[in-house]
Amino acid sequence: MTAMIRTSTTTATGHPAPTLAELRARVQKARHREIGNWLARRVARPTAVYGTWMAVRLGFSAHQVSVASWLSSMAAAVAIGSGTRAMFVVGVGLAHVAFWLDHVDGQVARWRGTASLDGTYLDYLMHHAANLATGFALGYGLAARSGDPRWAIAGMAITGGWTLLGLHNDCRYKAFFQRLKATTASYRVDGGSGGRPQPPAPWPRRGLAALTWPAYKACEPHVVLIGLSVLSLLAIVAPSLWLPSWRGGTLTMAILAPGLAVARIARAIRRGAIEDEFARWFRPVESPMDGRSANPTSIAPTPGHRPRAVVSPNVGGPSIWPDEASGRLRRSKP
Repeated sequence: MTAMIRTSTTTATGHPAPTLAELRARVQKARHREIGNWLARRVARPTAVYGTWMAVRLGFSAHQVSVASWLSSMAAAVAIGSGTRAMFVVGVGLAHVAFWLDHVDGQVARWRGTASLDGTYLDYLMHHAANLATGFALGYGLAARSGDPRWAIAGMAITGGWTLLGLHNDCRYKAFFQRLKATTASYRVDGGSGGRPQPPAPWPRRGLAALTWPAYKACEPHVVLIGLSVLSLLAIVAPSLWLPSWRGGTLTMAILAPGLAVARIARAIRRGAIEDEFARWFRPVESPMDGRSANPTSIAPTPGHRPRAVVSPNVGGPSIWPDEASGRLRRSKP
């Protein structure tokens, strides 16, 4: 008797299962082939659809996939930190799984209609945790292998540098909301006025940026993952080159990451970059509750907020106003 295997057409929750074509039409971000790093554009996003197809059929939520990505990252760090050649290769493989799942979770959220700030918050939190663990594992693995604790200090330096580079962006937005919570003024917020995701910029060929651009790129998670992949390949095909390359890469990153982080933070403060970005995102206006029309130039800026000309790409679009009575944001049409 011939057994026939049929593919299920329903998910674990009893809902109709999507096809790959349906998923591709709905779950990808706008301009997903243009915005973001090379590994995401060319590898992770296109192939994540298959993981999304499986996750939806099994009934997994986006949060559950995010946690799976985080667990993979932690397991990768433990494996790399063991210091053995075989576990290093396993750890790099797990790091690729974590990177891939980090794209599956967003696609699951878009398919289910559950994309939210809570999911974004969880995603960013997992990124920081993964960077902390991976950076330290690179140094600790060498310390475990050689018995020299100075490599663990190098791992801490990498972790500190990567963390500061991430907080360089995150803390500016925390500073924004600290000011917004402390003021009673009203602001107009135009989506994208402070900047939107853009295709990767080309490598500058002149000035100091010609040196700092590749240095900063080397600290980005996807470039680190590519570098780890090269080390993993060496561990398999050229073990004699693997360990010296690991040591050299770890020492270089232990110097590069903290130095670059401190330089970027100092440069941002010296140039007033946080104030400039706040001015682009939040434009002081009269409160609409008193019945008068909103005029972004009619009131003084928040203390410490230097007045400057701000051009919004969405002038005339809908505005978001803080409601002083309820503390919520309310939307007004142009």
